Amino acid sequence: MKGPDTQSLLGDDHEAFEAVLSGEAAGPVAVVGDPFSGRGSVLDQAVRDLDATRVSLDPGDGVDRIRARINGGPVVIEDCQHLYERRIGGFEELSAFLDDLASVDATVVTGWNQYAWAYLVAVQALDREFPVTVEIQPLPAERIAELVLDRYDVMPAFVADDREQGGLVVTTRQEIGWRDWSVSVPIPMLSPVAVKNLFSERNPDPKHVTFGRLAAVSNGNLGVATAIWETRQGPEVRPSDVTVPASDRDLDREEAFCLRILLAKERVNRAQLTGIIDGFDRVLGHLSRDGLVTVEGDIVELVPAAVPAAAPATELGRVL
Repeated sequence: MKGPDTQSLLGDDHEAFEAVLSGEAAGPVAVVGDPFSGRGSVLDQAVRDLDATRVSLDPGDGVDRIRARINGGPVVIEDCQHLYERRIGGFEELSAFLDDLASVDATVVTGWNQYAWAYLVAVQALDREFPVTVEIQPLPAERIAELVLDRYDVMPAFVADDREQGGLVVTTRQEIGWRDWSVSVPIPMLSPVAVKNLFSERNPDPKHVTFGRLAAVSNGNLGVATAIWETRQGPEVRPSDVTVPASDRDLDREEAFCLRILLAKERVNRAQLTGIIDGFDRVLGHLSRDGLVTVEGDIVELVPAAVPAAAPATELGRVL
């Protein structure tokens, strides 16, 4: 099974990343990407090229998980978003890590969730600590099709939708900031290029339309696209089969806040959420029934296929 290559994932940032791996650039490196977007594949290359020790952080892990290894040569640290919590005193472990990082001579490559990174840049100026920052880029529809279909031995049959029923747009509600009014906002389910091709071709290839829609819905995020694809059923696939879990109701403030934390962390201990989310059990029940999160033991995890619905739902609530 083929995986995404680092050059495709990093785009214009690939040269900067290669310079670090070859020793031409110094200082700690931050690899930043959306949830499930392929940060792990980029970190895989760093482990191979640097012959580095790899540390994968889990919810609740702190700097002690890293400290014993950070001075022993090149190190790759995955899921650094677990080093902070959204509570009073929640930045202590992150601050201790950054203090340690400042005195390390060896190459350190770190992986960060994009939502956590944006939050920490805003409240802690995190970007100042990393001379090199590279970002995971969206993949085009053709590359997503290649990587998704490579997972299967038998290809489905691609069938065209009726143009009137193809689901070219979905509609969401957008607040306009006055008297709590909102308006209906159409969101294209295909990229502009895919829409142009759809109506310029007499008989557009349903496979191309399907993966054009999948790329648009997932924002080129391979992990999300793969998860959405895996929800399909049957030997035939239509473009309109590309759907995402979405709540059929407006989220309240606590639900949006909880979902934002999960967008930034991807998975969280229940204990971390209980202390900061009012009515946590109720909130978790609603998000779980909506298909946005799963719960296994003590871990609450964001559903990868739900990312396209979760992100705008929290942004409508103006949650950072």
